[in-house]
Amino acid sequence: MSFIVVSIIFLITGLFTGILAGMLGVGGGLIFVPMLYLLLPFAPIDKSQISYIAIGTSLFAAAITSISSGTNHYLAKNVEKRKAVFLAVGSMFSSVIASFFVIKVESFYLKVIFALVFIIIAIKMFSERNSKNNKKIKEPIILHDYYAIIFGILIGIFASFTGLGGGILFVPVLTYLYAVDIKKAIGTSSLVISLTGIAAATAYSFHEPKGFIAPFQFGYIYLAAGLPLAIGAAVGAVKGVKIVLGSSSEKMKKIFSILIILIVIKILLGF
Repeated sequence: MSFIVVSIIFLITGLFTGILAGMLGVGGGLIFVPMLYLLLPFAPIDKSQISYIAIGTSLFAAAITSISSGTNHYLAKNVEKRKAVFLAVGSMFSSVIASFFVIKVESFYLKVIFALVFIIIAIKMFSERNSKNNKKIKEPIILHDYYAIIFGILIGIFASFTGLGGGILFVPVLTYLYAVDIKKAIGTSSLVISLTGIAAATAYSFHEPKGFIAPFQFGYIYLAAGLPLAIGAAVGAVKGVKIVLGSSSEKMKKIFSILIILIVIKILLGF
């Protein structure tokens, strides 16, 4: 497969991923990571580095994607600024530190834990789709904003180990622990993901890979793949933001619960 063909595929993949990112407050890693695993073997890189390059490049593309969607959500006043700051402080710090341990830690147990957490969240979100018909609606837990730093640290570690932006966890935290409306939670998540992704991607770019370093490769970020993904995703994210702002919160919860199930499948399949 030629470099031009691979680049076009990454560009198209980025476009559709960007729409999802803008709609659901995720960085696009759900699609970026498996596509990178699928297409990187055709690129002129050291094949022994593929797993790390997939993570680093995904974080790079996710950061660019979320800069676009996060900015649009911010301009639309669809962001909880204070909570975004606390989440970002924690996630940026931990994502950088965690990148140094990614290749040393066995990921099997993490996959099992993440899968269980995601299934619980998905079931909870999907089961609330008819909450308007219930006479009793359980009040959400409302924590102090400072606790968001701790959640940010944990989610930053998750992002650095998986290549996912963290939106799959930022949104439920904001919704169920801070009583933030799902649409505003998505906007806040997009902004935090962009900052987390920039920090994590920068860390991955400064690591020195063992073996062959390909042209356009900086550390574990392969720009020949990351840039087409990011460009396509940045364009698609604008459309995604418009869709979410015109959708009901109930509909967005249904969409997001389906997204969580897809991520569970992705993790269990070992991407």
